[in-house]
Amino acid sequence: MNRSVANKYTVLTIEDEKSVRESIRAHLEDYGYNVLEAENGGAGIDIFKSNSPDAVLVDLKMPGIHGLDVIKIISDMSEITPVIVVSGSGEIESAISAIHNGAADYILKPISDLNILNRSINKCIRNSRERRQELLYRQHLEDELKRKSEEIEKKNRLLSDFNKRLDKIINSAFSMSKNRRLKDMGSYILEDFGSHLQATGGSIYIVEPKGLRLVHTLEPKHSPEFLPFPLKINSPFARVLESGKPILVDCMEAEAGLAPSGWDGYNDSSFMIFPLPDQNGSVMGLLSVHNKTEPPFVSEDREIGLLMSVFCKEANRSMNSIEALHLSESRFRNLSENSAAIIFSYSIDAGRFDYMNMSFDRLTGFSREDVLDNGIQNFTEIMGVIEKEDVISHFENLISGRSSGAGFEYRIVTASGAEKWMFQKTATIFNREGLPVMIDGIITEYSEQKEVEEKLKHLLEQKGILLNEINHRVKNNMQIISSLINLQLESNKDENSRNSLLATENRIASMALVHDNLYDTEFIPSINMESYIGSLVGNLIETRAMLPNINVKLNVSDLRLDLDRAMLCGLIINEAVSNSLLHAFSGYDGGNVTLEFETDGNYFYLNVNDTGSGFDFADINGNSAKGIGLDIIKSLVIQLEGHIEFRRNGGTQISLNFPVFK
Repeated sequence: MNRSVANKYTVLTIEDEKSVRESIRAHLEDYGYNVLEAENGGAGIDIFKSNSPDAVLVDLKMPGIHGLDVIKIISDMSEITPVIVVSGSGEIESAISAIHNGAADYILKPISDLNILNRSINKCIRNSRERRQELLYRQHLEDELKRKSEEIEKKNRLLSDFNKRLDKIINSAFSMSKNRRLKDMGSYILEDFGSHLQATGGSIYIVEPKGLRLVHTLEPKHSPEFLPFPLKINSPFARVLESGKPILVDCMEAEAGLAPSGWDGYNDSSFMIFPLPDQNGSVMGLLSVHNKTEPPFVSEDREIGLLMSVFCKEANRSMNSIEALHLSESRFRNLSENSAAIIFSYSIDAGRFDYMNMSFDRLTGFSREDVLDNGIQNFTEIMGVIEKEDVISHFENLISGRSSGAGFEYRIVTASGAEKWMFQKTATIFNREGLPVMIDGIITEYSEQKEVEEKLKHLLEQKGILLNEINHRVKNNMQIISSLINLQLESNKDENSRNSLLATENRIASMALVHDNLYDTEFIPSINMESYIGSLVGNLIETRAMLPNINVKLNVSDLRLDLDRAMLCGLIINEAVSNSLLHAFSGYDGGNVTLEFETDGNYFYLNVNDTGSGFDFADINGNSAKGIGLDIIKSLVIQLEGHIEFRRNGGTQISLNFPVFK
């Protein structure tokens, strides 16, 4: 704030020390404020009442009225005028009390920098202005709300009379839905609606392929039974049929060229004709009213007539819906009663079965009449349910919403004493509020299927035993072959031959491990790769003479792989790790061999790295590299439909990937 805003804002200073008042006054006047002074609380309140300053500065400890009381009184008089405490009391309780009583800020005396006071006043006045705008806007909204409410109340009063007039019409319209045909609605429309329109004459015609046929009339002698097509040009009936819109004629003499539609007997010269639409909007009939007791017909009568035609449309829609519902119910009944399964409906609100088809009698030997209108407990007792508590719990879960109605099986004892397996499937029906109101279900005999299931289960158990036995024998045969190779190793002194035999033995061992895993897991057709790779590498370390300082590190995810691909991976790992243990560290004191096996969901990744001397992969992409081990690895990768890379970077790196899904 600067001097250019002089006299724009007025500040009231309530301070009992004269020197402090004068100091504050001089400073604020220098910044353009108008300053009022009061030496105590009572004088300050009087000045506030008569001058309405923009801000108030008040000391707490003064003679007479205490500063806290001054704050409270001013805040009650004006909720938007900021009161700033300028006090020598530095107690936190004083500051809290001041803020609680309505103070906008709290400044300690002596004020070392009066600019602090200037900034506080500036901020508080700005906040006050914003508060004032907010209050004005709120008042504006309240005034608008009051005005709108008064307008709505006025309109409601105007509509009240019209609604009373429509009550009888609506009641009559609902009664039309009980009828099956337009002909049956004729008396309702003409006699009930016509009376509300004060019409003593009129007729209803239905549209037929060759013309209009009379349905009902209030004046039989004036209305022809049939009006053939084409109708007279420019006749009222022709106009309504062509346009699909009603017409109101308040004076026939004023309608030049209007041709009669086929009746006479007018007592006055005004009439109305309305199209009667079907549920699709097509005109299915015409309604005319005339001879009003107090002519002529006016626009309000026309509006009532329009409502009447809409009611007619909805009544027709209702009739068709009722007919469709009746047909649907009839079809459901026929299907249900002819079904081989028990079909039931249970009312949650009533706590009883309100429908049960005849199959209940046939399948259980008991009468459905004993179950209907009774609860679940009675249902389980009549049916002779063996797993009674399970069935009751199932219904309770459906009622509480804890279950969605999955199928389950149980046994019953029929009236003849036979035991049957039953399979029940249920569904909970909810109302618009999401609350369960009905349980519909179907129960089928499950005895034959259960017998087949038990036989299949027994066969599967036998198959599992046989497959485990086969895997066990394959594993034993491989162990025999491995033993024969060991005998050959003991008698063979040639180092190259021994290495070849040892490599063959390790390959056989890697395949035997797969069958060992299958045997231990009761023939689960997949291999736990973490366990398999750990066992495989452990065997290689035991069978290979390796330097004591060689560390083998495994980082294998908890994955499962099918039998065929697990065996292929095992053979690749056997070749790669064997090569590292046998050749990579010749001339070295030691080193590391790292094996990783993981997946990203789309591909499996196998990496074998060592820190040895590195293998000489001469033009590996051109297939000129030598060695049966590499040939085996490349052949196995092809079978996995994978991709492999060989690198020499501070050792040997073999990286391959193959798809997760075949």
